[in-house]
Amino acid sequence: MKYNNTKMFKVRNIIYIFIFLYACGQDNAPNKIKLSSLIDAEFTYTQDLFDCELNKNQSLIALEAFFSKNIKKYKDLAELENLNISILFPEQNNNITNFIISITSNNNHLGLKKFIDSIKDDSFSDVALCSFAIYQHKGINFIEQKSFNNDSFITTEILRCKFNDGYNFGTFQIAINRFLNDLRFIELPYSISYLEDSSLDNGFIWINYFYKEDYQELLLDSWINNQDSAQIKNEFSQNAACIESNKYKSFKLI
Repeated sequence: MKYNNTKMFKVRNIIYIFIFLYACGQDNAPNKIKLSSLIDAEFTYTQDLFDCELNKNQSLIALEAFFSKNIKKYKDLAELENLNISILFPEQNNNITNFIISITSNNNHLGLKKFIDSIKDDSFSDVALCSFAIYQHKGINFIEQKSFNNDSFITTEILRCKFNDGYNFGTFQIAINRFLNDLRFIELPYSISYLEDSSLDNGFIWINYFYKEDYQELLLDSWINNQDSAQIKNEFSQNAACIESNKYKSFKLI
């Protein structure tokens, strides 16, 4: 379904709102902010997002052929090291040259490095170049979708954000819980993940996963007439600012 510019603008705002949030406007007192700094997230895994670029004269067909050729070896290694590997392609790009390799693990730096070394040994650099800087971002799933087709593409939105001065995960915790409570009334299959961005001081990564192609329409129907939506957006901006937001089609490799 096509949307005009006004609707697309509304959808973008809603997506920003959908990131999370009832930020704690009433918790702005200095003593409460100090107390909030003592609250830590209960992280359950680590995730790395490697930015990659296809070499000149290479294509997605070459990328697919590379992984298909050695998929059994990579699958065995991933299972042994408890790695989950996905490839993310820009959503609106007919001539794709950039992509992301996403790897989640259980704080397994060594296992992650084994996988990277393995594809390097198989001359992955002949197909594409990646910034294989391992950060092991600590992650937590606020909402986890249990049932979906792993063979299908998933719309994935990655937002890289930074807390404003005086704010942190602790100031967000009550806000996030309120927001998640409200999301119970939205009939939309999705997942939400939060990563502590180890590459950026006071930064975090918010990831939305949508499992339906018409998720934008569902969000419009659920949020555009919701009187709380503007308030949520304003309260979010008090707590954090998003540096960039990009949408991808994510395919589970292993």
